[in-house]
Amino acid sequence: MSPVSRRLLTIIVVVIVAVGSVLAFEAWLSLRTSSSFAHTRQGHLMGWAGLGVILLVFVYPIKKRVRPNVPWPRGWFQVHMTAGVIGPLLIVLHSGAHVHALVPQLALAALAVVVVSGVVGQGVHYLAVRALNDRRRQLHDEGVAPDDIDVRLQEMAAQEEGFRLWQAVHSPMTIMFLVLTAMHVAGALYFGGM
Repeated sequence: MSPVSRRLLTIIVVVIVAVGSVLAFEAWLSLRTSSSFAHTRQGHLMGWAGLGVILLVFVYPIKKRVRPNVPWPRGWFQVHMTAGVIGPLLIVLHSGAHVHALVPQLALAALAVVVVSGVVGQGVHYLAVRALNDRRRQLHDEGVAPDDIDVRLQEMAAQEEGFRLWQAVHSPMTIMFLVLTAMHVAGALYFGGM
């Protein structure tokens, strides 16, 4: 099995176990109350906590756009990825399997697409960097001058279509998720209060 296949299989298993565990925990919490956990005060707080963690995801892309030529510490990207996993798990704990309205269902579906496209984007990035590094070594072994290597790799990186395709899914779905989440929160506050 190739390293990429092993990594993909590991990610799939971890996601299934994490989501399954969160849903089982939510079901256990729902047994302890007269209604589902999502409709309790703690369930609402879990939703707010999940939204707060998800909002941390936006620090990295906003700062990247505000100061595009300033190199960023790798730690912010780690925050972006970690919050992009933990936040949705808190949202799944908040909602569980008890989604009774269209807007929360759509928001959860958009969130799932955002998370999956984020994981896929990380995989595309990993493969692209690996290909660039392999090509750099190959060109170096062929005796190509360092400046020429940089030019050739720049052209190779510019042709990376997978990354553009990923952005065409990830970014619009993120905006859709935010709009649907705002609608869900407004509706929940209007119809149910805190």
